[in-house]
Amino acid sequence: MSREIKILCVGDVVGSQGCDFLRKTLSDYKRKNNIDICVVNGENSAEGNGITPDSADMLFSAGADVITTGNHVLRRREVYDLLDRQTGVIRPANYHHSAPGVGVYVVDLLRWQFCVINIQGQTYMEPCDNPFDKMDELLKGISTKNIFVDFHAEATSEKIAMGHYLDGRVSAVVGTHTHVQTADERILPKGTAYMT
Repeated sequence: MSREIKILCVGDVVGSQGCDFLRKTLSDYKRKNNIDICVVNGENSAEGNGITPDSADMLFSAGADVITTGNHVLRRREVYDLLDRQTGVIRPANYHHSAPGVGVYVVDLLRWQFCVINIQGQTYMEPCDNPFDKMDELLKGISTKNIFVDFHAEATSEKIAMGHYLDGRVSAVVGTHTHVQTADERILPKGTAYMT
């Protein structure tokens, strides 16, 4: 018997105030709404920008199950070891293979598995590999059908294009990076949930 999986995505937590807010509110929110998995984009969770082991610890203790990042992830060298230990903090998968860490994390909850992929756009962003080609490559090696994609990108058009490109191949594509709310949530024609 299958059941619905409830995913909460918190985009772009900024600084200690953002971490403190999550620490005060996230646990209750998850409990009241029966959230199964919480994905938090923490690439700006450290003061200034970037992510540190301390800010990652704050996000995990607040209730994050997986922390995604983006173009600021490698700004703080102290996070490199944490990325390499693959403890649930991931960086964009289409970074050069020499970058610390990985861009895919699978949460195994025995009843089911849940895969989180972090990918970064190219438009108006630092150079990285083609995110569309990288997604094709990654999806060949993932066995679960429960796949959530954090597409960290600047251009709305690139995010929408990725949503349609992955429609029917992943569970959800959610955009981060632009630090603005969007109210364009929808289910795409082949069943993938999407939000810019």
